[in-house]
Amino acid sequence: MKWYEVIIKTTEEAQDAICEMLSSIGAAGSSIEDPNEIKREILKKDSLDYADEEFINTLGNTVVIKSYFSQEKDISKIVDLINEKLLFIKKFLDTGEGFAGYFEVDEEDWSTSWKKYYKPFHISDKMVIKPSWEVYYKKDDEIVIELDPGMAFGTGTHETTSMCAMLLEKYTNKGDRVIDVGCGSGILSIIASKLGASHVTALDIDEVAVKITKENSIINKVENVHAVKGVLTDIEKIKSDLIVANIIADVITGLSSDIPFYLKEGGIFITSGIIKERKQEVIDEYRKKAFTLEEVLEQGEWVAIVFRCPNSL
Repeated sequence: MKWYEVIIKTTEEAQDAICEMLSSIGAAGSSIEDPNEIKREILKKDSLDYADEEFINTLGNTVVIKSYFSQEKDISKIVDLINEKLLFIKKFLDTGEGFAGYFEVDEEDWSTSWKKYYKPFHISDKMVIKPSWEVYYKKDDEIVIELDPGMAFGTGTHETTSMCAMLLEKYTNKGDRVIDVGCGSGILSIIASKLGASHVTALDIDEVAVKITKENSIINKVENVHAVKGVLTDIEKIKSDLIVANIIADVITGLSSDIPFYLKEGGIFITSGIIKERKQEVIDEYRKKAFTLEEVLEQGEWVAIVFRCPNSL
């Protein structure tokens, strides 16, 4: 079977939003080539790889997303829709060059080749992310999350997901009621459940994300994760102990008025998906609403912030 491979050249900031957009309009999968990840790995103090400055500079900063659509679809309509959606995303994020063309490819060239690069890894000292097709033997008190992410949703390798996972491990208490806003593959919802949460509501505006979250919850045998299509204000105002939102700064600041209606007094709000340049903007917005700043983590160009909810409204 042949597919259309659509190429989008963008920025690290916009890659997650664009991948979710592509999935929502019918992409069978997307892969990301991010030179920034390569540079960060090379520049790590404990890296075994070495490259001189000239080579690192040749990598550039452009993120290339390759997305795949069935040839049963009208490619001209797909391209028009992609450009329309990119214009919308551009209102909030720097989308870079944008649409860069498409090609015909055979299914075997892309549908499974990406899996060989995805191996079990520690997302924190205690938690291990394991793709469903890999074998991993659990050690001591490790928590293993088995994930079959497809190709367009979070695998846990991104800094924002990793920081949220570490913060969930720190702040989640047994019996907590948790809401995951923008659940993607469901990884953070599943982590919260495995850390002892009694009830997890996983929210996403993308019905494909909701479907994948449900499937991953079944794989991990967690029955208390309830995936729902929608935004925070679509669900009943039942107070939770913790809310996690790994999205973008604009949405996070927009949630500041709604969070207290869904979070207990003194409850924890963990949020990420924020680039460093917008960290203070988010902090200032929540301080205006009387939230207490508990903690800030930074990895690469990304920030995760923990707030404590003020008195009930």
